Amino acid sequence: MTDLPVEKRRAIMQAIEDGLSNGELSVGEAIKIIRSDLYGMSQAHYARFMGISDKTLRDIEKGNTDPRLSIVTKLLESGGMRLSAKAVGVRV
Repeated sequence: MTDLPVEKRRAIMQAIEDGLSNGELSVGEAIKIIRSDLYGMSQAHYARFMGISDKTLRDIEKGNTDPRLSIVTKLLESGGMRLSAKAVGVRV
């Protein structure tokens, strides 16, 4: 695990939140940033840490799968994030 100063951790988390909010980051990309920048872990180590398979994590980060909501929630919560839904462009 990386030993980041609080300010750096906050900056990374804010960048993830902003990127997700404005559509610049996918959920998989956000999870990769949490794993690599916040925790400094390899995919194999992080997958074991989170209790999922290496392949599942790899596929989520690359956007090659539609993972269960419970897995995405667990992976985002490890970075201090909560999953929420927002209606965009709703037509009546």
